[in-house]
Amino acid sequence: MRKVVYVLSHGSAWKVQCEHCQSEIRNTQSEAIKLAKSHVGGLPQGTLSQILIQGSDGKFRAEWTYGSDPFPPAG
Repeated sequence: MRKVVYVLSHGSAWKVQCEHCQSEIRNTQSEAIKLAKSHVGGLPQGTLSQILIQGSDGKFRAEWTYGSDPFPPAG
């Protein structure tokens, strides 16, 4: 199962949210992305994880996958 870390627009700030961590607010998107990367970096090596970044328009504009993401996917 993939561990997903979200970087979400939160008013004039940015929120980092995931299942394995507490939500945290940062003033800038770059600070939030840096925090999301540290959360993913703190997972055990090889853990399938992903960072999803939401643009200010509400749409997800970027996605980074870490770990051994199988290609082609099963199914």
